[in-house]
Amino acid sequence: MAVFETYTQLRQAEDVQDEIYIISPVDNPVASMSRTLRANGKIHEWTEDVLQAAAKNAAVEGAPVPDDSSVPVLELQNFTQIMTKAAEISGTLEEVDKYGRDSEMAYQLELRYGELANDEELAIIGAPGGTRQTAIAGDGSTAREMASLFVQLDASVIEDGVGYTTIPELEAGILASHLSVYSAGGNPSYLFTDPTRSQHIASFAYTAGRQRDLRNEAKLVNVIDLYVSNYGELDVVLDRNQDDAMYLLDFNYLATPVLRPTRDWPIAKAGDSDVRQILRESTFAVLNTLSQGAVDNVPAVLTIS
Repeated sequence: MAVFETYTQLRQAEDVQDEIYIISPVDNPVASMSRTLRANGKIHEWTEDVLQAAAKNAAVEGAPVPDDSSVPVLELQNFTQIMTKAAEISGTLEEVDKYGRDSEMAYQLELRYGELANDEELAIIGAPGGTRQTAIAGDGSTAREMASLFVQLDASVIEDGVGYTTIPELEAGILASHLSVYSAGGNPSYLFTDPTRSQHIASFAYTAGRQRDLRNEAKLVNVIDLYVSNYGELDVVLDRNQDDAMYLLDFNYLATPVLRPTRDWPIAKAGDSDVRQILRESTFAVLNTLSQGAVDNVPAVLTIS
């Protein structure tokens, strides 16, 4: 007797999971951890000042009032940058049943919002490979661009890693930058690095024979998540969008002034599709140019010694 089988019977229900799996990250720690300020114009300005260095101060009894040694404050600025995306969905695609989402437009907007957050982080921290934005005023045919974090730092708090070949040289550079910031009065509490160069920080323990007490637990640890020097503690943070520098950051002196918060709106229909534009206009402010540090041009490969 012949058996009627699935191989011959048609119109069987498909076995499809009603989910969409995506691992592409939204990674914008510098932008999200910085203070949000209100920008009121396309050029956002702020003011920096500094105490004069300590010096010997001994006056003769009855001496006249000394000359005023005040110096002008320093005016700083950055341009707001317009960042925009779009989602366009045909009327049919929005209406048909779909796996993993009810509304195609809502799903695409969620993706665009994440992409826009990554784009902002890239503008702030610099693209992998060392590409950094400089301030561009823009005109009728040229987009305004914000200056990146690195471009706003004072040269005295930056160490250049060109020529580094070993892990001890990198650690010495981080310490030198940390000392420069500390001497100026800064107190960074985070060490930002890209995922590749984070392996160098894990190697610090090998070069100095530093160990972690695991209380007889069967664990192998190859990571440093808190770096402690004479000048303070630095929590290590990985940023996938970061360039080839390592940054010592104090978020008390970092801000994202926002002229137009991220939002979306419909564009007039021109056919059988719906279009929504997503837009954000913001900039980035290093509120004091001596408050942050950096080791630039860190090689991707370093030897232990």
